[in-house]
Amino acid sequence: MLDADDRTPRSPLLLVATACVVATVAFWAYTRTLLPGVDLGDTGGFQAAVLWPEQSARRAYPLYYTLATPFITLVSAENPARGLNLFSAIWAAIAVGLLAVATGRLTTSALAGAASGLLLAFSFTFWTQAIIAEVYSLHLALIAGCLLALQAFASSPTTLRLAIFFALYAVAFGNHLGMILFLVPFTVFLLQVHPRPRELVMPSTMLLAIVIAVAGALQYLPTFLFVWSSIDAPAQWSDRVAAFWLDVTKADWREEMVLGVQSSQMWNRLQMWAWDARQQFGIAGLALAALGAARVWSLSRPWAVFLWLAYAISTTFALTYNVGDTHVFLLPGHFLIALAIGVGVAHWRSARVRQVLTIGALAFAVWRGWDTWPAVDRHADRRADAQLAHLAEGVDGRSALLVSKMDWQLENVLLYSSRYERRDLAWVRLDDVLLHFPYLVRDNLAESRDLVLTADAARGVVAAYANQFPLVLDQTPAPGLAEIVSRIPRGTPYVLTLLLPAPGGRTIDPEDFSTGLAELAGTHVPPRSEASYQVWAGSHGEAPTLYRSSAHPFRTDVLIGGESFTIRMDSWLPEDTFRRGGFAHVLHGRQHALIAERGISLVWLQRDGSPATYYGAGLYTPEARFRIPAPSAHLARNQ
Repeated sequence: MLDADDRTPRSPLLLVATACVVATVAFWAYTRTLLPGVDLGDTGGFQAAVLWPEQSARRAYPLYYTLATPFITLVSAENPARGLNLFSAIWAAIAVGLLAVATGRLTTSALAGAASGLLLAFSFTFWTQAIIAEVYSLHLALIAGCLLALQAFASSPTTLRLAIFFALYAVAFGNHLGMILFLVPFTVFLLQVHPRPRELVMPSTMLLAIVIAVAGALQYLPTFLFVWSSIDAPAQWSDRVAAFWLDVTKADWREEMVLGVQSSQMWNRLQMWAWDARQQFGIAGLALAALGAARVWSLSRPWAVFLWLAYAISTTFALTYNVGDTHVFLLPGHFLIALAIGVGVAHWRSARVRQVLTIGALAFAVWRGWDTWPAVDRHADRRADAQLAHLAEGVDGRSALLVSKMDWQLENVLLYSSRYERRDLAWVRLDDVLLHFPYLVRDNLAESRDLVLTADAARGVVAAYANQFPLVLDQTPAPGLAEIVSRIPRGTPYVLTLLLPAPGGRTIDPEDFSTGLAELAGTHVPPRSEASYQVWAGSHGEAPTLYRSSAHPFRTDVLIGGESFTIRMDSWLPEDTFRRGGFAHVLHGRQHALIAERGISLVWLQRDGSPATYYGAGLYTPEARFRIPAPSAHLARNQ
């Protein structure tokens, strides 16, 4: 209960207890929707490296691994992928709880803190990152921890509390270098709240900050020693330091990406930002955030300056950072929006207005969670492992060597699987062996071991060595859309999405697509457009119940043969290159029927009502596999 006169919690325990409830609710939701195993991209890379002793580029996140490794060892050593997903869920729940405390302390309202925490917890992007192995849930937890340290210093400016903030901020760089974006807002805040601001630039304070920063940088010592002592380390010590810096900061490609967005792209980026904000909090949530961002000036000028400055810097960076997953770099801004919402519902003179807004915000947060849940739910998503199982079928170290050349997102799944799930799977990257490939073939065939090649690896071998090696088709590629559609019974409810393919990715066969679409829609095929988003829905062989195309994301409901479907376009194309958990979603009632990817995605209901899916021209589309058979093994198989 809150005192309606001064809006102060009767006890600090009430604030902590409320935050614990919020964190528990969030953790429960995350565990129910948690990805059960390995995933594409960076997630697969993190999962592959977490218990692996060898240093790698993924080890450039020392704090993340320092905390994750013992957790995985104790909790989920037999399934590091799921354990690391759970690790993210824990830190996401902690971030939500800490935000609730920080907002509650700022507004002196535990329920306002709960509203902020729940709205962040159930925001779309944060939820998708909370259920996979990624660094962003820990990143926001550390930002929240820094805010609490600043609040403690502001209430009682002591050297010890300042040192605690310095230490927490320095350690946070070991998880994500994006903490640099808060350097100016944190510094300006300290200058405003310190009773003697000049002390912050005195030699003793500067020395304290430098010592703590150096201590925090020691997290990177193992990476530095690995680069320094590597067999291929440069001869000059300065070049070794440069190689370490390149490995940690990825400075080679960041130089092209930071402020790498052309001026002609900015309008599209601003549209993406507006759409993304609505996706997280809805119009009502953003209205409350705008109200809070205005009212925070009368609550606390230092916090108002911090809030506005931090949001402007972090969001400007995200919008001008030329990367394919801009949405995750907007997460610090989402955190600050949630904080502003708490201020918007709590900072009112009228107790009745506060109560109405707070209750309304809590109810809105619960509704947002209910609405978002089925779209982010990945508890049954085993597509990455199924894709790898198909690729590695029949391949083990005794009988065959897999030679791969594939998209880096899929390769990380292969890396994880070969380390933890299929330890008998022997594989090499074509680029690592291409120059001495003939000798590799000779040595393996001499041991009666086949060489199995992915489609791109086979093309690379032919390009380099022409027809020197007898490549035999070992696995056929996935069938086209037309063949799949021909197997579906007439009258079956379906939803077909066509999303703009990734640049440089697999291409769509227009003839096959047109044939398959004509089969689905009978003689009533609506005219196609070149829009980024297209969807057809209906009963197989009949005129589509729904056809919609758009240059921008949308959400629509459709009833097909008494079955209710919701189609959600949850990405911003063409800017989004990476979307963990899919670029669009099809819900059957409240069940996740299809995670749609770039390219062709199709879902239809089987006789028992369960969904069946097909992917074309995308990462989840199996490609051909080829084999260079060992003569003795080939003869044995033919006897």
